[in-house]
Amino acid sequence: MTRETKAAARAINTILWRDWDPIGCGVPEDEYETYVWPLYRLLIEGKPRAEIEAYLEETARDTIGIAASPQRIRDAAEKLMGLNLAKELPA
Repeated sequence: MTRETKAAARAINTILWRDWDPIGCGVPEDEYETYVWPLYRLLIEGKPRAEIEAYLEETARDTIGIAASPQRIRDAAEKLMGLNLAKELPA
Protein backbone atom coordinates (compact mmCIF):
# COMPACT_ATOMS: atom_id res chain seq x y z
CA MET A 1 0.00 0.00 0.00
CA THR A 2 1.42 3.36 -0.99
CA ARG A 3 1.87 6.30 1.32
CA GLU A 4 -0.71 8.16 -0.77
CA THR A 5 -3.27 5.38 -0.30
CA LYS A 6 -2.67 5.26 3.45
CA ALA A 7 -3.11 9.03 3.68
CA ALA A 8 -6.35 8.83 1.70
CA ALA A 9 -7.65 6.09 4.00
CA ARG A 10 -6.83 8.19 7.08
CA ALA A 11 -8.57 11.21 5.55
CA ILE A 12 -11.69 9.19 4.73
CA ASN A 13 -11.78 7.73 8.23
CA THR A 14 -11.45 11.18 9.77
CA ILE A 15 -14.36 12.50 7.69
CA LEU A 16 -16.50 9.53 8.67
CA TRP A 17 -15.70 10.01 12.34
CA ARG A 18 -16.01 13.81 12.47
CA ASP A 19 -18.66 14.58 9.89
CA TRP A 20 -20.80 11.52 9.21
CA ASP A 21 -20.83 9.78 12.64
CA PRO A 22 -24.35 8.33 12.65
CA ILE A 23 -23.88 6.83 16.12
CA GLY A 24 -22.91 10.23 17.47
CA CYS A 25 -22.00 9.42 21.04
CA GLY A 26 -18.24 9.75 21.23
CA VAL A 27 -17.33 6.52 19.46
CA PRO A 28 -13.65 5.58 19.11
CA GLU A 29 -11.85 7.04 16.09
CA ASP A 30 -11.64 3.60 14.48
CA GLU A 31 -15.39 2.90 14.75
CA TYR A 32 -16.06 3.45 11.05
CA GLU A 33 -12.87 1.94 9.57
CA THR A 34 -14.89 -0.88 8.02
CA TYR A 35 -16.44 1.62 5.62
CA VAL A 36 -13.21 3.32 4.50
CA TRP A 37 -12.26 0.92 1.69
CA PRO A 38 -15.68 0.70 0.02
CA LEU A 39 -15.76 4.50 0.02
CA TYR A 40 -12.19 4.69 -1.23
CA ARG A 41 -13.17 2.52 -4.18
CA LEU A 42 -16.21 4.68 -4.98
CA LEU A 43 -14.07 7.81 -4.79
CA ILE A 44 -11.21 6.60 -6.96
CA GLU A 45 -13.73 5.37 -9.51
CA GLY A 46 -15.13 8.90 -9.67
CA LYS A 47 -18.65 7.91 -8.67
CA PRO A 48 -21.14 10.78 -8.44
CA ARG A 49 -22.00 12.49 -5.17
CA ALA A 50 -25.44 10.83 -5.18
CA GLU A 51 -23.80 7.40 -5.05
CA ILE A 52 -21.51 8.44 -2.19
CA GLU A 53 -24.50 9.82 -0.28
CA ALA A 54 -26.51 6.66 -0.96
CA TYR A 55 -23.68 4.51 0.38
CA LEU A 56 -23.48 6.60 3.57
CA GLU A 57 -27.25 6.57 4.06
CA GLU A 58 -27.66 2.84 3.40
CA THR A 59 -24.69 1.93 5.58
CA ALA A 60 -26.04 3.94 8.50
CA ARG A 61 -29.55 2.57 8.10
CA ASP A 62 -28.94 -1.04 7.07
CA THR A 63 -25.60 -1.90 8.67
CA ILE A 64 -25.43 0.31 11.75
CA GLY A 65 -29.21 0.46 12.25
CA ILE A 66 -29.44 4.22 12.69
CA ALA A 67 -30.96 6.80 10.38
CA ALA A 68 -28.17 9.30 9.71
CA SER A 69 -28.96 12.98 9.42
CA PRO A 70 -29.41 13.96 5.75
CA GLN A 71 -27.37 17.11 6.40
CA ARG A 72 -24.50 15.12 7.91
CA ILE A 73 -24.61 12.75 4.93
CA ARG A 74 -24.43 15.70 2.51
CA ASP A 75 -21.63 17.36 4.47
CA ALA A 76 -19.59 14.17 4.68
CA ALA A 77 -20.11 13.40 0.98
CA GLU A 78 -18.99 16.92 0.06
CA LYS A 79 -15.81 16.55 2.09
CA LEU A 80 -15.15 13.07 0.70
CA MET A 81 -15.58 14.35 -2.85
CA GLY A 82 -13.23 17.21 -1.96
CA LEU A 83 -10.41 14.73 -1.43
CA ASN A 84 -10.21 14.51 -5.23
CA LEU A 85 -9.23 10.86 -5.28
CA ALA A 86 -10.77 10.05 -8.67
CA LYS A 87 -8.23 8.61 -11.04
CA GLU A 88 -8.20 6.33 -14.01
CA LEU A 89 -8.09 2.69 -13.01
CA PRO A 90 -6.51 0.00 -15.12
CA ALA A 91 -9.01 -1.97 -17.19
